[in-house]
Amino acid sequence: MEINYSPSLMCVDLLNLRSEVENLANAGCTTYHIDVMDGNYVPNMALGLLDIKAIDSISTLPLEVHLMVTEPAKLLDLFDLKNVSTIFVHPESCTDLRRTLLKIKSMKKHPGIAINPNSSLSFLVETIDLVEAIIVMAVNPGYAGQKFIETTYEKLQTVTEICTKYSCKAEILLDGSISDKNIKQLIEYGATGFVLGTAGLFRDGNDYVANLNHLKKVLK
Repeated sequence: MEINYSPSLMCVDLLNLRSEVENLANAGCTTYHIDVMDGNYVPNMALGLLDIKAIDSISTLPLEVHLMVTEPAKLLDLFDLKNVSTIFVHPESCTDLRRTLLKIKSMKKHPGIAINPNSSLSFLVETIDLVEAIIVMAVNPGYAGQKFIETTYEKLQTVTEICTKYSCKAEILLDGSISDKNIKQLIEYGATGFVLGTAGLFRDGNDYVANLNHLKKVLK
């Protein structure tokens, strides 16, 4: 199985954006994960539109945009960029989830939903015909460096079972404190990719090649 390794670009050194983006691609990352926070849906703010446009202009990899914002439908057109492949929204943040996912699909992007630790999986069941990518949050959204929530394994297993039941081929990403301590078990429970942050990739001097190779070695 080909695994998607998607570094969270909120963790990079923005003063050296071009070299950071290039180094992550050269290390073997497969997409870039763009966290967008409005300070409302989550109590933090990142990344700005100018940052994202800069990343899009130099990227050689697809971009996955994760909208942690209130009423994301109002902002979707801002992310109709060349390298954006997938847009994730949180169901609780949408007045009309189906309409939001249909809008993403009309933009020729993959519609995705992000499931918080306390989110009902009824959102997934109700939109399973539209969903092409899923993020299962292993931490509460909004901040890097949080502790992995152990009930994530059970939630991931249920998500996988729902996808199997409805013949949904969506990518299933895990986001939050992904490290060598949990990555193998998460694959066993159905994960097909990972959003990588300070627990697994941006650590130990940010040696991206060594850190990513270490995670891959754990999976062998």
